[in-house]
Amino acid sequence: MFEDEITRFSESAADDLGMLLMDAASTVVAATIDRLSAGGHTRIRPGHVPVFARIDPEGTTISTLASRAGVSRQAMSVVVRELEEHGYVQTAPDAHDRRATRVELTARGAALCRDATRISGEIAAGVAAELGPGRVAELRATLRHLTAGTAAPA
Repeated sequence: MFEDEITRFSESAADDLGMLLMDAASTVVAATIDRLSAGGHTRIRPGHVPVFARIDPEGTTISTLASRAGVSRQAMSVVVRELEEHGYVQTAPDAHDRRATRVELTARGAALCRDATRISGEIAAGVAAELGPGRVAELRATLRHLTAGTAAPA
């Protein structure tokens, strides 16, 4: 019934900027998760990444993590609970607002961040070896520009 529309959409998705960016990010995250798993962090999945990527050194409330990740507080609470069960974070009432829950990394969570930083550097070095350091620097600058909101969509 809608075969033509579906076919056109599918064909256009192959060159869609958003899809290409999402696919590239998913590929890098999957490679990082695979290597983290091989290094002993077997319970980490892509849905956990926003906690590690958006937590402050002194800890962050669940509401703030949710806002930074663009998800509901309830969804972030589920992710934080999983990470707490696996020993990567700990939670406690926030000292400034007893209704809020503060999330902090544990030693295991800090070790994961160290491992992820090393793996990310290795992946970036592999990409630079393939594309050349100049192209990678240009790609980073372009992505920073796009994510800073300075390139407003038309």
